[in-house]
Amino acid sequence: NTSPPQLLRTAMGTATSACVKRGGDGDDGGDGCCGKRPAVRRVRFPEDVEEEQRLETDRDNVLNFFEEEDTSMRRHLTRFFTMAEIVDLESFQVMLKASERGRVSRSNTLVDGGYGPWGIADQKGGSDNAWDDISGWDYQVRGPKYQSDKKKVQSEEKLLELLVVDLFMSDTDVANVAACRAAKTVQRLRRDGETRKLLVLNFRIVPLHLACVWAVPPDLEKQGTPAAKLLASFVGGMSDGERNSRLKIIPRILQGPWPVRKLVGENSPAILGKGIPISYFSSANELEISVSIAASSAAQRISRVMMRAGTAIDIELALLIEGRAEEELPEQIMGGFRVARAQLNSVRTVDPANGEGISPGPSRPAGLPST
Repeated sequence: NTSPPQLLRTAMGTATSACVKRGGDGDDGGDGCCGKRPAVRRVRFPEDVEEEQRLETDRDNVLNFFEEEDTSMRRHLTRFFTMAEIVDLESFQVMLKASERGRVSRSNTLVDGGYGPWGIADQKGGSDNAWDDISGWDYQVRGPKYQSDKKKVQSEEKLLELLVVDLFMSDTDVANVAACRAAKTVQRLRRDGETRKLLVLNFRIVPLHLACVWAVPPDLEKQGTPAAKLLASFVGGMSDGERNSRLKIIPRILQGPWPVRKLVGENSPAILGKGIPISYFSSANELEISVSIAASSAAQRISRVMMRAGTAIDIELALLIEGRAEEELPEQIMGGFRVARAQLNSVRTVDPANGEGISPGPSRPAGLPST
């Protein structure tokens, strides 16, 4: 096997920028988050802009290669890659075509239905068609003196407990999955006795929906660490604008083909809300972060490749809130999830028009590759 050279890591969004403490940033009138801390302004240095441009170019070259159906035009695109990379790209493309054959659609069911562990809280773990929690210790975050020395340190353990990961298909864009009685992602947890405040992350790729639910510790504000205070503000009263500018993701490919690693980027923090619309649904017991991947052409292109290669990918995604001022550092992983070799052809179909979430009959979800 040919081992491709190490290249620039490609973040799903962009490389994060360094920040300096400033006055008001226009989002909260200069009073800072919740009126308790001074606001800060993110500063983009020239090297950050150059790196961002390189990452975007690398990512687009890979996507253009996969999306180009004309063979002669695809040969024209090979000039952007080494011979080893071309071998990996072509091998991956063959694997994608093979994985598309024989896909079928299933009607909705859950436990004992043969549709995987998705949405079932007591089926955490595994290495194939599985979901799991992550370890915060595996990630590097901004250190206590990052504003002056730009050094990153090992994160402390994550702040939130992952309760469930749910995957389902729906031709309807389910923006507020926590309130969707057809999906029952949150309702099942409440029915089983979960009373804590929940943080819900809803990736809407449409028709695919990926929903993750974490429990917020009741004593979060009493923990006293900078990251715990930031998280308490995030789930409690931070403005949506500041949430968008602070929420970061760090993807980590545990196993997967080189083109996927290139597209996703490994251990490269990115502001989730940059270029991707995010809505927030808040209630007394839940805060949902609803991410419209389908509304971002760049994110949608990446997601299409990821969906087709689902059974070949073992990926983790960590979330954290960006620390900017010295009193907000060091950062700490908020929470995360792992999806291992998901068999997307077998997940259930949810019909929000049907209160029980049962599809009227087997029908192929829109958006999947043709058989």
